[in-house]
Parts: sequence; C-alpha cells; structure tokens
Amino acid sequence: MKSKLTYKAFLFPLLAISLIIVSGKIIIDNYPIDFLKLRWIDYFMTILFTITLVWLIKFETLRKMIFIEVSDKLFFHQNIIFKKKSYDFNDLIGYKTQISSTRLGNFEETIISTNGDKKIILSEFFLDNYKELKIKLTNKLKDNGGARKNAL
Repeated sequence: MKSKLTYKAFLFPLLAISLIIVSGKIIIDNYPIDFLKLRWIDYFMTILFTITLVWLIKFETLRKMIFIEVSDKLFFHQNIIFKKKSYDFNDLIGYKTQISSTRLGNFEETIISTNGDKKIILSEFFLDNYKELKIKLTNKLKDNGGARKNAL
C-alpha cells in the first residue's frame, strides 16, 4: 500500500517557495548592500524570514510531507527530497497518536518511533489515505499511548 498526498500538503512547500522568491527579489533589487546603513528592522525581518523558511522546509515539509509504502515485512519511508529508507517492522518500537489543531481544523498524527531514536510522523493533513496506512501499520506495532482512538 502506498501513500497519496492531499492537495493541502502542497500549501507549505508553496509558501516556502514564495518566501524564497520574495527574499531573492528583495536581495537582487538592493544588491549593493551597505551593512552599516541597515536599520534594526532590516535585521529583524531577515532573522524572521530565515526562521520561517527553516521551519517550513525542515519541520513541516521534510518531516511530514512523506511517501510511505507498506508491505508484509517492510516499511519504506521517503521524504520529498527522495531520501528513501526501509525499516523492518522489528526495527520499529511503537507508535503514539496526537491531535494537531490548526486553523483548517483538527488533524490526527501518528508518530512512529524507530530503534535509532528517529520519529516518523504520519499526518492526516498531508496524507490522503492516512486511515488505511495507520490501520495497516498499527496492527503490527505497539501502542505507546496518545489521543483516544475516537478523539475525532
């Protein structure tokens, strides 16, 4: 079984790309930058753009916008940059569920723990067939707690 991405999943990458384009345009328009003449707000906005861009790329896009493939004995995990890893179900410790509240609604997330202290996040916001993947994965893993199953 393979995962399918939702249309909402492309919201964060589009936001990151638009931030990169706007930042690039501002830098190109003001290229000969004299750092001694910059105001405090220029430094603040640069830091704010950088933090937002890192958050969008590292913590939202790369961690949650993933492709999953589940077979009988193996679990394949691939992020959007195509860094593919395979796990045996014996290498996975367990899972826990949590509810994420956003402006678009409440979404369930399943966090799968591996032996190498890595956490794989399956999000209902990003995956279209989240329920089927969760059922197929959680039947073979130990439940480590989290939100109740009927929380949504």
